[in-house]
Amino acid sequence: MEFSLFAPHTESVDLLGTWEEDVTTPMELGRDGTWRATIQLPDGRYTYHFRLPSRSSFMAGEVITVADPRARLVDDWRGDASVIVIGDGADITTDPDYVWEHDDKGLPSNDQLVIYELHVGEFGAVNGTQGTFLSVIDRLEYVQSLGVNAVEIMPVMAFPGSSSWGYNVRYPFSVESAYGTPADFKRLVDACHRLGIRVILDVVLNHSESEAPLTRIDFAYWYRPDRKGVPSFGPPFDYERFDESVDVRPAFAFALETVEFWIREYHTDGYRLDATAPIDNFDIVRAVREHARRVSGGKPIYVVAEELPENPSIAGADGPADGAWHQRFQRAVLGWMTGGAGVTVAEVAAVLQPANSGYSAPELVVNYIESHDEQPLLRQLQWKQVTGDAAFRRHKLASTLLFTAVGIPMLYQGQEFGSSRERNMEIRPLQWELLNEDYGLYLKEHVRFLAGLRRSSAELMSRDFELIHQDEAGQTLVYRRGWGAGEILIAVNLRDRARTLSLPFPDGSWRKLHGGADWETTGGKLKDRFAASEAKLFAHRS
Repeated sequence: MEFSLFAPHTESVDLLGTWEEDVTTPMELGRDGTWRATIQLPDGRYTYHFRLPSRSSFMAGEVITVADPRARLVDDWRGDASVIVIGDGADITTDPDYVWEHDDKGLPSNDQLVIYELHVGEFGAVNGTQGTFLSVIDRLEYVQSLGVNAVEIMPVMAFPGSSSWGYNVRYPFSVESAYGTPADFKRLVDACHRLGIRVILDVVLNHSESEAPLTRIDFAYWYRPDRKGVPSFGPPFDYERFDESVDVRPAFAFALETVEFWIREYHTDGYRLDATAPIDNFDIVRAVREHARRVSGGKPIYVVAEELPENPSIAGADGPADGAWHQRFQRAVLGWMTGGAGVTVAEVAAVLQPANSGYSAPELVVNYIESHDEQPLLRQLQWKQVTGDAAFRRHKLASTLLFTAVGIPMLYQGQEFGSSRERNMEIRPLQWELLNEDYGLYLKEHVRFLAGLRRSSAELMSRDFELIHQDEAGQTLVYRRGWGAGEILIAVNLRDRARTLSLPFPDGSWRKLHGGADWETTGGKLKDRFAASEAKLFAHRS
């Protein structure tokens, strides 16, 4: 079995493994900068490390023992030891003979996506115990029942300890053992595909965890110094470094290896790239997207960037990503609902059409109200002393705007039933008990209705949008999605007060989509009684 470590400027490397305690095997350096050693191993499970003199300045030449930076499995109980499993004389660490049962299942295209962001430990928690890949499988039919067809899974790569949001990645090729085995993660992806759900994996390419092996092997070779004014979440990879001696950009190549690995080994369908703005390098983002497409076998791939502050050029006509998080949408809608930040009706109307921000197609933006980075809407309303029915109807209105805006809608776990617990770094189960409350079930059913409507309506998936009416003083909106027989019109009372409104509206015969009532409009006006913070959706009556 061959073991390898890319460390072109290290003086020497020895291999240590549990196959022969207290014995080291010198490794040989190839012209490509990779150290290699071959060991004949009987079937079994083994752990191993590399021993070498550190080139990191803060370790001053100290001889260190480190795990494999490309370890596909890590044993936390043996000092973060790399794991290799041999069966029938072959490497079976990641269960390479797993039989994929649903690879032939048709999956939605990028423009059809309805995304649900989840954390394995929280979403899959059972009886207060952190969730696993297998426990998430048990709840996938719930996700499907919402009308969701893509899950965006927060990072599952190995991190220190057993509980984390996952953005402190130490081993980017290894699944987190607290969540399960490589085979378990394959079962999760396969189960998603069985239900027609795509798997978008959250990956951290801007930095690594501070004790990752590469930081100790040769820090300056892999990482760049922090830059003034640029947020730092950990040692930032240096994607601009080129090593002429081996004709490679080391960090660049490492990132592409990571991207390829999770698609080839685990059949994932895309990536959410965490914090791309601090990377400040469109070349690596573009390379990730192109390489992901190249190794995907022709299936749809979606690479969405968290580029904040928002920069539409990352998903522009010549941009490097397939899409970007639409923070302007989140801030405008959330700001209006909570009554903060001086948000205007015009600003709310503007974010409903991302072309106003420079995005040329719907699939180029992911609209959201909540994510792992934001506090729940109901919690923020509570801070503003807005509770009870007033909070619930604003939550419902925000959901309507989310699903009728141009772009891909994304929910955060629990948002659909009004989760309101303050969000922090602690890993806690979702508030599933809210589904036993009338308001939680009501909010969830409203989201289910909206998601189903979007997925069945070519107009809501299109770029077609017309702002028919906006009234700053009256706090009303009317907008159109699509044209002709399939068009949908949305009339909105943004004021949190019930009132009778007369709004500009096309003449015709209409059906109110939530409730099914028939409606006739003449004289270019819709006259109706609107509840506080209510949006009404209309389609042509056939």
